[in-house]
Amino acid sequence: MTTALLVALFFFLIAIGAPVAVALGGAVAVTSLLLDPIPLPVIGQKVFANLDHFSLMAIPFFFFASALMDSGGLVRRLIGLANAVVGHWTGGLGVTTVMSCVFFAAISGSSPATVAGVGRIMYPALLRDGYPSRYALGALVTAGSIGILIPPSIPLIIYGFVTETSVTRLFLAGVLPGLVYASAMVAMAWWLARRRGVPRHPRQAWPERRRAVFSALPALALPVMIFVGIYGLPEVDLGFARIEGGAVFTPTEAAVMATLLAIVIGMFVYRELTPAGVVRSIIDTAPSVGMIFFITTNALLFAFFITKVGIPAAVTDFVMSLGLEQWQFLLMVNFLFLIVGFFLEGVPTILMFVPVLFPAAVAMGVDPIHFGIIVIVNIELGLVTPPVGINLFVATSVSGQPVLEVFRGALPWMAVTLAVLMLVTFVPELSLLLPELAFAK
Repeated sequence: MTTALLVALFFFLIAIGAPVAVALGGAVAVTSLLLDPIPLPVIGQKVFANLDHFSLMAIPFFFFASALMDSGGLVRRLIGLANAVVGHWTGGLGVTTVMSCVFFAAISGSSPATVAGVGRIMYPALLRDGYPSRYALGALVTAGSIGILIPPSIPLIIYGFVTETSVTRLFLAGVLPGLVYASAMVAMAWWLARRRGVPRHPRQAWPERRRAVFSALPALALPVMIFVGIYGLPEVDLGFARIEGGAVFTPTEAAVMATLLAIVIGMFVYRELTPAGVVRSIIDTAPSVGMIFFITTNALLFAFFITKVGIPAAVTDFVMSLGLEQWQFLLMVNFLFLIVGFFLEGVPTILMFVPVLFPAAVAMGVDPIHFGIIVIVNIELGLVTPPVGINLFVATSVSGQPVLEVFRGALPWMAVTLAVLMLVTFVPELSLLLPELAFAK
């Protein structure tokens, strides 16, 4: 009775147009008020406790850092570097788009921010260079989704928080799948450009390449600083001096350092960022951060409620009673997330479904790190599927094209996402190799 009322109230609130966060929190509050499975004072305590976590502080700072990169000129120089390296290839500007998304993803941790930051520069550039609009849109929305797989990743932070899995290990697990995804996207960019006869650019002269490299070096310092800071320096003994090695800071502290470094580079190296620009970046990122925290606290309340009434345990028992093989279970999970991706964004998907599916996955022998990467790649697919694929709407705002046109452009590129999803699902070593090497005793 309790579960049925909770689900009915949630879908009723969604049907009448309530935001997802309101539907989640409202369903819990009304069910508790009517049936009293959880006292109302406990609900109030949980709402506060859900936000009182150190790891969640990384989210606003990574959003802020990505906005500062855009306004401080870092994004433009990273794109210039990518173009100098691969701009003369067949489909060179499409490949530049993919590589720029990878560079930006290595700092922002957000897929929509990657699409917006890169798209504002690359979409008009692709059109001017003779690329079809659908090619440009497809490249942006699908390559932009790499932003939640290449570390740092905001959804991975939330997954780690919900499942109490090491965020550092999750970040490291996303590196190889992210690079495989990026490589497959580069191949798709080349193949589609060749098929459509897009003209090639002449190779840049070495002096121009050197200028692009030196100009981008300060911007490249950001992802290097994040990676080295989180995973640490190797132990070095020089005789007269010894470096102990090891991690320098946590992922949350890395987000703060990325923000400070973006301010320093934008203000004092590139001199394109002003104090007014910093304030504007705060104002621009505040709605996105507020939305994520509003959804997070209500979704965690929802997860606490369903755990309290025994739904995850019941799901685990049901899955185990089916006698499924591990690969069959993972295929079922992928199908479920594909359906969910049509209706929910990434953060609510993690917060609503991972607490239910995670115990069953562990019982089936799936590594928590591996399961996290599977969830993230599924969310990448959901970012480009209507009606709520957020990357589609970001690309619409950047390009002025309707959502359906953006989706049509993304369709050929989505084959890459599906292929990577199958690879990540059934080759766990791809996700687990680096964490096992880095943390081997």
